[in-house]
Amino acid sequence: MGLFSRRRDPESPAEPFQFTVDKVFVVPVRGVVCTGTVTSGTVRVGQAARITLDEQSRSVTVSRIEAYGKKRSSAAAGEQAGLFLGGLTMGDVPTMPGHDGSLKDGDGLAGAQVVSVF
Repeated sequence: MGLFSRRRDPESPAEPFQFTVDKVFVVPVRGVVCTGTVTSGTVRVGQAARITLDEQSRSVTVSRIEAYGKKRSSAAAGEQAGLFLGGLTMGDVPTMPGHDGSLKDGDGLAGAQVVSVF
C-alpha cells in the first residue's frame, strides 16, 4: 500500500443498516430502548437513522447499543441488540388498550424498522 493510498475508516459503516424491533421499553433517565435484530449492515453508536411510527417517518440517533448486558460500540447483521434511540420519547411508545394510558405496550412497535440515513 502506497504512502498516499486511502484506507477505509473502520468506524464508518460498510453498508446501510436495518434493524427490526421486537420490543420497546422506557428506561428511566436513559430513554427509549428498542430490542430486536440487526437484519443487514452494521449499526454504530452516534449513527443517524429513521423509524416509522403511525405511518410517519421519524429521525432518531442511536445513542447507545447493548447486547447481552454489555455496552457495545456496534452491532452487525444477525446480532440481537438493544438500541437506545435519541429522538423518541415516552409519549411515542404505545399504551395498553383498556388502561388509563399509564401502562406501556412493550409489543406496540414490534415489526417496526429502524434504518440508517445517509
